[in-house]
Amino acid sequence: MKRLVPRGRASRFFLAMTPLLLPTAWVFFGEVARRGRHIAGLSFYYQKAFWGGIIQSFVFWGVLVYAASRRDSFLSSVCAGLFFMLFVVIMGTEGAFFAMWNTYLGVHGQIHSKNFVQSIVGTLPLERGLVMFHFAAAFAAASIILVTARRVVEPGKWKHRIGVLLVPGVIYGSLQIPTSYQGVQASPPDALYIHGLRALADELRDITNESPDLRVQRRKPEPVPDLEAHPSRQRNVLLIVQESQRGDVVCVEPDRRCDRATPWTNAVVPNRLPLMQLRSNASTTAISISNIWSGVPPIESRELLHSVPLLWDYAHAAGWDNAYWTSQNLMFGNARQYIQDLPISHGCIATHLDMMADLDFGAHDELVTERVKEEWSEMKEPFFAVVHYSNVHYPYVYDEELAPFRPSEMDKSADKNTDFFNYYKNVVHRSDLNVAEMIRAIRETDAGKRTVIVYTSDHGESFREHWQMGHTSALFDEEVLVQGWIDAPPGTLSPEEEESIRNAKQELVWHLDLAPTLLDLMGLWDEPKMAPFKARMIGHPITRPERTVQPVPMTNCTWVWECSFRNWGLMQGSRKVEAREWDGTYHCFDVVADPEERVDLGERTCAPLPDLAREMFPAMPNVTPPGRAPVDWGK
Repeated sequence: MKRLVPRGRASRFFLAMTPLLLPTAWVFFGEVARRGRHIAGLSFYYQKAFWGGIIQSFVFWGVLVYAASRRDSFLSSVCAGLFFMLFVVIMGTEGAFFAMWNTYLGVHGQIHSKNFVQSIVGTLPLERGLVMFHFAAAFAAASIILVTARRVVEPGKWKHRIGVLLVPGVIYGSLQIPTSYQGVQASPPDALYIHGLRALADELRDITNESPDLRVQRRKPEPVPDLEAHPSRQRNVLLIVQESQRGDVVCVEPDRRCDRATPWTNAVVPNRLPLMQLRSNASTTAISISNIWSGVPPIESRELLHSVPLLWDYAHAAGWDNAYWTSQNLMFGNARQYIQDLPISHGCIATHLDMMADLDFGAHDELVTERVKEEWSEMKEPFFAVVHYSNVHYPYVYDEELAPFRPSEMDKSADKNTDFFNYYKNVVHRSDLNVAEMIRAIRETDAGKRTVIVYTSDHGESFREHWQMGHTSALFDEEVLVQGWIDAPPGTLSPEEEESIRNAKQELVWHLDLAPTLLDLMGLWDEPKMAPFKARMIGHPITRPERTVQPVPMTNCTWVWECSFRNWGLMQGSRKVEAREWDGTYHCFDVVADPEERVDLGERTCAPLPDLAREMFPAMPNVTPPGRAPVDWGK
């Protein structure tokens, strides 16, 4: 018969194990509190990943605590400092990151950073109380764990030395073990953090090449002085931004038939004022929203593009309430950092709406519509708000029951192009239903009856019109002619403003005109203190007669978002010059006379635009930048 372990010895053993288990208990119960239902619903495959991560967590933290538990050892003090630093940084960062974004910091949130030091704390705004609370909680927990360990573990000298020798091994092992970081995030937060920071370190040391191009970095907006708003009428301002929605699938002008993909918004805003020639200055979302929200040309320096105030900053300086609601997953390409410091009272991104939101098409658009409906009445008038949809981004959100365009098939092969384009239109049709439902709900409120709506898309989408698919790779009209409209309830526009917008129906206007337009609607365009900020904008308010007639830059390569496929150009009036990565000269088109851009008129016809473009941009797109492998285009 086996001899039983004496009760006192067993008690001491379990007591000594307690501080070794406490860090993992912190991880586990934090997971239960934040994501308990999500974890319980994981498939068996992902459950294995989660519990494997918990075991990894116990080994990692348990060895560190054990090595730090002896009171009379220099090596123990070193390990104590290491444990304390790692626990506070990892647990504080992940707790604060989840509190802000409803997801954990992993590879996607780290890989595009260019500042390793800021990335140690997830580039979080450390000055915010919510963020500091989580670091303070981790600080307190680490202190309690260390004090408890040094009181009850009592390791022998040789056992402790073995524990110290294990520390480098468990750290190395934790850096090598893969994690589930995409969408599901089945791994615990400490594993996600370690894996993400290791991925960033490899990227910055050129061991990997997952992020060769610059992506969005954290803004440091320059201060805006207190402003006084004097709009012509008392009103709120709402900007709706669609995703990848080309103008030729939209009923921009009111149409009783509306046989295009947007019958829902066509019905809900029958008195809208169309902008038939509204073009984006880019076909990349990050660049496009920078153009819309800042009004600053995309060719400006990295420093300016990351410090220029955005529309919310001006509205806040005038005492307006602000909101930004989006179904976009801003973990993509560091995009969260662009809006992280906005002065808003209400808002959400895709991960707030759905913890497992797709990285590309985001959360389902109906979720952001419902969030807007829930929070709309909480906004204090006057206010400026942006609702930014996402589901028309590839790989698209499709509903067979909302698919009137046939034949429809998700097939990118050349012989299925018509079917694929119908598939895309059905995706637009589904998203439009959610936009219309939001507008309907807004218009039924008192505040909605005083709200002017400006509607556009960030860019369009190509379907082989010029040998390309999707967006970001060209500046032809299928990617930049987004069109748009303005809808204003009776009494919210002055007669002069309404006349100017009506006159703009067929006039060439740009996304760079939208920031001036929105500022004018807020009553800030004539504010004297706006003068230095206006000086950097080249657009003009569509609410006023003067139009933008000087050359307007168009590019998918900027210091907000670099490009893997180089393309840029200029427009002035109806003349456009553009070049792609295989081009050593500019192509010239008249987009009014030749809306399909089939006839290249040659550089001489568009003079002086080609020469101006060569002065504006550093080289032709076919010139390979230093450090990038040359591409053989077969020319």
